[in-house]
Amino acid sequence: MLKIIDSKEVENNFGVREFLLKIPELREYIFTKKLIAIIETISPDCNKSIKSIYFDKPPSSNWIVNWHQDLTINLKEKKEVANFKNWRTKNERTIVQPNKEILEGIFTIRFHLDDCTKENGALRVIENSHKDGVIEIKEWIKNKEGLERICEVKKGGILLVKPLILHSSKRTENQKNRRVIHIEFTDKELPIGLNWKEEIKIKN
Repeated sequence: MLKIIDSKEVENNFGVREFLLKIPELREYIFTKKLIAIIETISPDCNKSIKSIYFDKPPSSNWIVNWHQDLTINLKEKKEVANFKNWRTKNERTIVQPNKEILEGIFTIRFHLDDCTKENGALRVIENSHKDGVIEIKEWIKNKEGLERICEVKKGGILLVKPLILHSSKRTENQKNRRVIHIEFTDKELPIGLNWKEEIKIKN
């Protein structure tokens, strides 16, 4: 799998959006029976992925990600729907913040291609923060200071995350890469007239 990734052009030297659409031959390596079994324990009715990103945090492209929630989804087109807001278009992607039900129905699996430690930008989360819905981050953080957890993951491991959980990451400090495949899944259906930009069926 790594050879296939390395053979493709990586956008801006640190990431590829719509990863599974651009490199479809990787799907058989990712959507294995073992992974589908894990997905079914989380959401028995889930049969699709809706977003995929491959990214790296190498020493040459090092950055801080401040505390945030992932509040948007990518669609094929815009249609005015109740409780869907903050529409915008970027690089042929229609981006919107959906209703709470859609957001709460999404979960992310992060596949780690390198050891991910606190020294090279491991994800930091505030546990259970996803249960409070969309929050005012600055005020919320003041009350939860010191409760963060560093999610260290070994090479080959996976991390399950709810996009609504407050998360951040620091710069790498050990001059090592942190390559991750980020894939979002859901069992939710969109309102009539809207379509996921990257929907991929993961099982028949």
